[in-house]
Amino acid sequence: MSKKVLIISVVIVGFLAALPLIGNISIQKLIDERIGMLNENGVQVKSHDNGSGYLTTKSHYEFILEDPEAFESYLNTLAKAQVPAYLHAMLDDVAMAADVTYSNLLFNDDVSIDLYPIAFSKTAGDRMKVEDVALYDQMQQMLENREFMYHMDYNAAAATFKGNIKDIDKELIFKDGKRAKIIFEAATFKGTGTLFEPESIQMHVKNADVDFSLPEDVKMQLSLVNLESSSIFNTKNSFDLNYKADKLHFSFEDNLTNVRVDVSEMMTITNSSVDNAKLETKINASVKHFELHDANSSLELQNFSFEMDASDIDEAAYEAFQKASEQAGASSRYTMLASLGVVSKGFNLHVNRLSAEKIAIKNSGLMDGFDHKIDIIVKADDNLIKKMQMTPVALLKNIDINANLQFASAFYDFMKTQGNLSMADTFAKKLGDKVIFDITLQEGKVKVNGQSL
Repeated sequence: MSKKVLIISVVIVGFLAALPLIGNISIQKLIDERIGMLNENGVQVKSHDNGSGYLTTKSHYEFILEDPEAFESYLNTLAKAQVPAYLHAMLDDVAMAADVTYSNLLFNDDVSIDLYPIAFSKTAGDRMKVEDVALYDQMQQMLENREFMYHMDYNAAAATFKGNIKDIDKELIFKDGKRAKIIFEAATFKGTGTLFEPESIQMHVKNADVDFSLPEDVKMQLSLVNLESSSIFNTKNSFDLNYKADKLHFSFEDNLTNVRVDVSEMMTITNSSVDNAKLETKINASVKHFELHDANSSLELQNFSFEMDASDIDEAAYEAFQKASEQAGASSRYTMLASLGVVSKGFNLHVNRLSAEKIAIKNSGLMDGFDHKIDIIVKADDNLIKKMQMTPVALLKNIDINANLQFASAFYDFMKTQGNLSMADTFAKKLGDKVIFDITLQEGKVKVNGQSL
């Protein structure tokens, strides 16, 4: 072998041997950028080596919220639905950790991430100890065992990820001996986007079941079978949220209440966007079979459909209403005024379909159902709140309504047996096996099938 060939061979071998020592600069840069983003927005990130080797880098990160207002401000730059659940969790009650592993080879773009809560915040921990120290100890043990864990495999070059959520099969015992059974099985997800800022997520959960036996003989159960959801975030102001499930069961029972809800083959598709500070939302929902029972009544629907779109909603007024609802509660006066703030800016609401093929109420037996269409235009009026303080009916003059309500004759006749509908009968229009009401509201005046009300 010539001296020149030998030298070249040594250089090549040396270069190849040094590649892992140089490290995967592109992956590390990506991680550093994400960590820097969190540090700049109120989250303190601590890290240390977690057993790196010649071919791989392993790092452990811990995320502690230092400035909630700064982090909330950062989250508000994203679509609310875009922010992963674990980031919301950091705002509230737990600190998070992540174990990150990637190859030191330059052309390997895969990153493995295990993400999990590691501790309650002091405030949350102290509160839980006061309420139920036995529950706190069990939850603390679950955190120590890393029983709440996301595993994600992320491809940096393609900006795609896939992963799963660790199965949970746990029974918790409360201080008074009551129990809660939690099952979360076969949850997987995949999507696109950069770390911490996904552009799309698809998720499937085979089975989720929560069964509580609570103090004072209160029982509650919630179960879902084959839940699928998908989210697409085109921009901060544009996102789609869709989900469907084979079965949903909910029940609540105490000394006074006995409620049970069973739903099969439900689906909801929502699309929302903001353009020129105006919000538009579309909803398309359907349920094959719905049953609601309580101690005194019941309702059953078959092939229920709901299609609605709302447009020209003032974004700032709507966000103020959301904030009021979160802070003050849905029934507060502050929230009511915020809702009137939305109304005073005007919007359009179109219920393109509200229907059920079959309906049963209590012991009526299944009857043909209903099919409604409603268009509502709320006109802008900056003085609306002041006018309503003088006379609440002032709102009616700001609303135009065109509604077409169709009831199957048997269903309409049943409703007449349940209440005094003699006035409605005066306006009813019968067409074949249907009873129809065309209703308009204009300038505060209501007409039903052309007759003034």
